[in-house]
Amino acid sequence: MPQELSVMKTTRWLFVLALGLWGCPGGVQGGEDSGAPDTGGPVDTGALDTGAPGDTGAPMDTGVPQDTAMDTGGEVTGDTGPLCAPGQLVCAGACMDTSVDPGNCGMCGRACASGEACMMGTCRPTTVCMGMQTSCGGACVDLMSDPANCGMCGRACAAMETCASGMCRAARTCPMGQTDCGGACVDPQTTAAHCGGCGMACLSSEACMAGSCVPSTCPAGQLRCGTACVNTMTDSANCGRCGGMCAATEGCVGGMCRSNCAAPRMLCAMGGSMVCVDTQADNANCGRCGNACPMGQSCVAGACACRAGQTACAGRCVDTMMDPANCGRCENRCAMGQSCAAGSCTCPTGQMLCGAACTDTGGDAANCGRCGNRCGAAESCVGGSCRSSTLCRVPLTECGGRCVLIFGDNNNCGRCGNACAAGTTCQLGACRPPNDTRAGSIPLALGSAETTVRGDTSLATHDGPMVPCGCTFGADVWYSFTLTRAEIVYFDTAGTTYDSSLLLTDAAGTPLPGQASSGNNNLGLCNDDAFCPAADGWGIRDSQTAAVLGAGTYHVVVGGCASGAFTLHFQHLPTNVGAYFYATRLQGSGTTDRTGIVAMNVLAGSCGGATSGEDVRWFATCGGAMRPQFFSLCQSDGGSYVRREGMTYFDPGIYLRSAQTGAEVACNDDGGSMGGTMCAGTVSGTGPTFGDTSAYGSRLNNVTVPRGLNIIVVDERARAAGVTSAPFMTYTMRYNIQ
Repeated sequence: MPQELSVMKTTRWLFVLALGLWGCPGGVQGGEDSGAPDTGGPVDTGALDTGAPGDTGAPMDTGVPQDTAMDTGGEVTGDTGPLCAPGQLVCAGACMDTSVDPGNCGMCGRACASGEACMMGTCRPTTVCMGMQTSCGGACVDLMSDPANCGMCGRACAAMETCASGMCRAARTCPMGQTDCGGACVDPQTTAAHCGGCGMACLSSEACMAGSCVPSTCPAGQLRCGTACVNTMTDSANCGRCGGMCAATEGCVGGMCRSNCAAPRMLCAMGGSMVCVDTQADNANCGRCGNACPMGQSCVAGACACRAGQTACAGRCVDTMMDPANCGRCENRCAMGQSCAAGSCTCPTGQMLCGAACTDTGGDAANCGRCGNRCGAAESCVGGSCRSSTLCRVPLTECGGRCVLIFGDNNNCGRCGNACAAGTTCQLGACRPPNDTRAGSIPLALGSAETTVRGDTSLATHDGPMVPCGCTFGADVWYSFTLTRAEIVYFDTAGTTYDSSLLLTDAAGTPLPGQASSGNNNLGLCNDDAFCPAADGWGIRDSQTAAVLGAGTYHVVVGGCASGAFTLHFQHLPTNVGAYFYATRLQGSGTTDRTGIVAMNVLAGSCGGATSGEDVRWFATCGGAMRPQFFSLCQSDGGSYVRREGMTYFDPGIYLRSAQTGAEVACNDDGGSMGGTMCAGTVSGTGPTFGDTSAYGSRLNNVTVPRGLNIIVVDERARAAGVTSAPFMTYTMRYNIQ
């Protein structure tokens, strides 16, 4: 970034001037004295000498051999301390140049405060400029050649002018790739005195490559690859040699690319990439790559099978202890109104199977007290007995001396004295949930975080649409929600104790079409089993569904193979949550297409400020530590980003937000802090196209996110606020959703 370059250049000038003023201060030397460093007085550890000239005492270590004040014997062979270069001291076991080191300024352990730099062994404000430079707006510049501050701070030369000897004049025409700096044509990509721009000088120990100052020599054990010094024994982007890039599923060990996918896991092709999967438990690659288990079956020890407690009936895994279509055995369907409990078809409490349906013999005039006992024309069935109904006119029934409508009376529902329990109402003579039908649908509130409701289908009937998606024939209840704008919606029944299902309809009750972009092609966006781990709070038969919907009113229907108490979770996020939203859901493992970040910022992550726009993508997950997530712009992971476009520098950041909590989950600015080995970007526009040395690529590795709907945001943090025109940062992101 421009600010980073300014601070870097200031520090370099200070370092050069410090060397010029001090020369090479004394310190522990190599050669004859291999013992511990002198703690005596050849090196001044106090304030700078103010006398003239310098130290007037005897020169340092005038004895022979060196440091005779300390060394009284022969060579000490047991000293294993580091051998420092001239001008350095041993501080905490490492060689340090105390003339410029801010942590050991002038002496070991003396640290400079924030906003200070170490200059000639003294802590001074970083705004103090050295040599021919002047502080302008917090940056050190050369007033003789800086076209933005020519002759004085703030005096900027015109677009076609250059600054020479502190005066603006017409810039000469230079060959392609060169710039007029102070009257001379120079190449800012390679000229050390003007590296990256006029007046931006490198240190004497640096060279100018691709417009950046880099070390002229690499440390022992490293090799120069482009502008960076790398260890080819461990660098996955330069393994064994420069440019020796390992695959995303490999690491560099001893200069050789080796697979990170250990047995019994295998590399299988998924989404155009090779992904490491456990073929002993992966439903899409069971036993071998590409062997997908049928719906309802799961992969156990490398073979497709029904889960424990289930039986394969007509190609579908069912629990014959609870499935009313296969009760006790395959194809044994329970009669209307019956449920399957412990492998037997049973009627609700207080009812009896008469013919092919469950009947309340306490109030059924055709089966009063027992099946087939029909009351007379002038009688009604009260408490299982036929009684004269002359006191109350049809359809009223006498109950406790008064006439009631037993088809809708909550205290006498279906028969006298049958009171409905809390949370149910009397509908057509039976106690049922108030939202048993679409007409009684209960509205859901749209909160800033997850909405949770609890219900029960035990007394409900089935009136929802039948769709080809597992168990949608059982008892169901209805909920509604209204969107005022396009949003992503998410539902699940995590923590429910019976085999539940979910489906979505429009306001008229018609199932919504499947959405390939949301990863669900089922009619009604239906889901029967989410296959999420019980260790993260799920039941093995819980359901999960998500979609991108426009403004309008919708219904969510909770049903299933059986009935019982359930928990429904609802999450949502508007599609305008960021500057640009991608409607297609991220699933599995892959790499996004190359794209550019445009427009103005809407969001901001906690690990850095936001200046230009951001891209937003969404995904849904079971959540929990068993399903860690991965996102990266680093080259070593298969991602990429443009560090510089012309003379504009970019610094991306990525962060996760949860719809369950309404808050940020994780944020990363520089990927090296998350284990990235090669997070530098690329350079485009004019000049070379190889990578640069600033490892500012972002990476989120093994991040645990909450259950449900989440978004991943790629944010460009470096451009000036309010800038919406080109150039824009382009990137590709590597991801692995679990």
